[in-house]
Amino acid sequence: MTAIPGGFPAGYSIADPEDTFELGAGPFYCPDDADGDPRIVMLAEPRHINATGVIHGGLLMTMADLAICHTARQGYPDERAITVSMNSDFVDSGKLGDFVEARAEVVRRTGSFVFMRAQIAVEGRVLLNCGGVVKRIRLK
Repeated sequence: MTAIPGGFPAGYSIADPEDTFELGAGPFYCPDDADGDPRIVMLAEPRHINATGVIHGGLLMTMADLAICHTARQGYPDERAITVSMNSDFVDSGKLGDFVEARAEVVRRTGSFVFMRAQIAVEGRVLLNCGGVVKRIRLK
């Protein structure tokens, strides 16, 4: 993980420093002790806000996608995860300055796929619920 140069709380690192899309969209962070706490977090900046004045839904879906893939790989360092499908329900909206947290969990793991569910919230207030399926890609 890549250290954060400042402006973000200590104890976090960029979640996937090699993914240029996620770096540009977020960036998104995870706790340095990510093995025990696989959540993904971000701080909503002006560039994350849409014309209505709330966090853009596409950003939340990107964050959810990262959360399900990140969590699906926990404990499997020789794997990557590629999203096959993801459905999302927007429940509430976030605003500028919100500390946004995404948590995902494995529903079922098979030899080829991982079935996931995730939730994005601000201080316990749910913004998005989603479910997804990721394909397991073995690197070795």
